[in-house]
Amino acid sequence: MKRLTARYALALSIALLLMAAPALAQTDEFDPDDAGLDAAPRISEQPQPEPEPESLTERQKVDGIAAIVGDEIILESDIDEELYLFNMRTGGQALTEGNVLEYRTSVVHEMIDEMLLVAKANRDSILLSPGALDEELDRRVAELEERHGSPEALDAALDSEGITRQELREIYRDDIEKRLLAEQVIRREVHGRIDVTWRDVDEYYEENGADVGVVPEAFHVAGIVSAPKVSEDLKRAAYDRLDAARAELDAGSSFEDVAAQYSDDASAARGGDLGWFGRGMMVPEFEEAVFALAVGEISGVVPSRFGFHIIRLDERNEEQVRARHILARVTPGPDDVLRARARADSLRTMIVDGADFSAVAGGYSDDEASSARGGDLGWFAPGDLDAEFETALRALEVGGVTEILEGDGGYYILKLVEYEEPRTAELDEIRDQLKEYIFGLRAEERFQELMEELRQEIFIDVRTELLEAS
Repeated sequence: MKRLTARYALALSIALLLMAAPALAQTDEFDPDDAGLDAAPRISEQPQPEPEPESLTERQKVDGIAAIVGDEIILESDIDEELYLFNMRTGGQALTEGNVLEYRTSVVHEMIDEMLLVAKANRDSILLSPGALDEELDRRVAELEERHGSPEALDAALDSEGITRQELREIYRDDIEKRLLAEQVIRREVHGRIDVTWRDVDEYYEENGADVGVVPEAFHVAGIVSAPKVSEDLKRAAYDRLDAARAELDAGSSFEDVAAQYSDDASAARGGDLGWFGRGMMVPEFEEAVFALAVGEISGVVPSRFGFHIIRLDERNEEQVRARHILARVTPGPDDVLRARARADSLRTMIVDGADFSAVAGGYSDDEASSARGGDLGWFAPGDLDAEFETALRALEVGGVTEILEGDGGYYILKLVEYEEPRTAELDEIRDQLKEYIFGLRAEERFQELMEELRQEIFIDVRTELLEAS
């Protein structure tokens, strides 16, 4: 079967979403599976269309004109193309039946604004510097590779849509050229017309310092953590499960089937597939093991804080690997939790009886990072801490210690080391940031003025009906 054109592929994907969107308002609940609608339909499964018209006039008849801005036309397919590129940049997960009209409306308004700026660029003979367009194209493709995990993953995504890399660059080219021209206009007509002096900063602080220079209250906190330790019996049970999984692998069962049967990780539904990842994205023990494997090799049992793993390396490139794993998760049992609570009670009693908090934290806290600093956790603003923790700290005098608090990872004892009241910052503390803030305010005001001027000068006719009601 002849491959469908890139434009038809992306238009079909968006059209399916748009056809589903009106139905949402008529039902209390929508299940894509019941509707038989895939949010990212495989284009190869769709009927073969007629060849795409080549002339602009024929394209206009097929696509329909979405809007006219000056001498430029925005086609319905141009909007779909923008939505397609947006979905690609977000890994193909952003657009749903429920939000596609909202995104489409936003895209239409942004495209009109961009067309206005490009019209001004053309009218004022503004040109891009040599090489700027290709440089930005290279950057965008590299960004897509990073978002998809690897160059190979991007190629697979493009192949599923029937698009080559060169076709992708051509889809991007016109869009990026317009945006670069629009940015040139903004730099000249907006940023280039704004000058914020230090006198402006002084005067703004005099009038608005109490509003823009607020430094919120802050808590300097130290902590001790008592984390439940998994019993040896639970560790042995998890290890034995992986032994059974390994025996099936040795007997010839596929890794994917064994992972689906034995693994406690969500990746079990994908045969243990973890996708592509680089260094620093996994816990150290797992990372060390997986990067030491040859492609196709299966590891022995690898312990980590999550439990025990068996890992198979599927692919690798210079910076990343793709692997599968089977996880026997190890979690504390009820007795382990009770022992952690009793230990926390003992440590708090030691402190109440006069032991130095930093010494107890350094000798007994299960949080290795803060333990090395005598339990120092640093400064926190309101909202940075769990609500229960913040409430407990507010009840303390400086130097006071909380009761035992339960949180993620175990039981906590917190000490309020210092407290700072909310205050208005001195001008010298925020002078540079305030200058940037004032520049931003004036830039937004000038941008709106510019767009209003262009709307008055340049003809605009919005014809598309696929917009969210305002």
